[in-house]
Amino acid sequence: MNITFPLVISTGLLDSLNPCAISLLLLYIALMYSMKKTHKTIMIFGFFYITAIFITYFFIGLGLLRVMHLFNFPGLFAIIGAWISIGFGVLNLKEYFFPNLPFKIRMPLNVRAKASEWAHKATIPTAIVLGVLIGICEFPCSGAVYIAILGYLRSNESFLNGIMYLLLYNLMFVLPLVLVYLVATNRLVTEKLINLQEKSGRKMHLLLAGVMIALGVFILFIT
Repeated sequence: MNITFPLVISTGLLDSLNPCAISLLLLYIALMYSMKKTHKTIMIFGFFYITAIFITYFFIGLGLLRVMHLFNFPGLFAIIGAWISIGFGVLNLKEYFFPNLPFKIRMPLNVRAKASEWAHKATIPTAIVLGVLIGICEFPCSGAVYIAILGYLRSNESFLNGIMYLLLYNLMFVLPLVLVYLVATNRLVTEKLINLQEKSGRKMHLLLAGVMIALGVFILFIT
């Protein structure tokens, strides 16, 4: 039985549930409401923002996958990716239980400040810039899952098949963002989602910790 397809779909969906992308998306929507932007403007901003995240995250993965295929050590990359996933899972546990300790796995405050500054412009170019910025800065939140899957694809699939699975992974990665955006374009719903995010944001670290550790152990087991 080929487990690649369900593994890619499930991890892509779980990867998207990190606090970085969702919380910032909700804040951008709330900001545009406060600036009295039209529903059409908010929808256009969201389309380019999420598309930019998708393209950026995909090309990061494509570059890493290509580098892995330059070396003839397929099993090694799967093992490295698995241990990275486990390590970041432990860091997420630290983030949940001991959030004030060093080595934080979250988006740097200066990046958040810069993103907020750009978001105030609420134009298509700024939506693209923000999407690229968030796509790059996703790694401190949940990039370990991505690396683990890339290592698995290097070990078990050809490069061309890996690209197809990479596209599928990234589609799953942005799908929850699309759903959140469509629902959150209602102002009252946005406020409720922001309150929910603030109350349960730390619990996402616990969920990510479980996913990363379980994924790493699973890949080590089947490698």
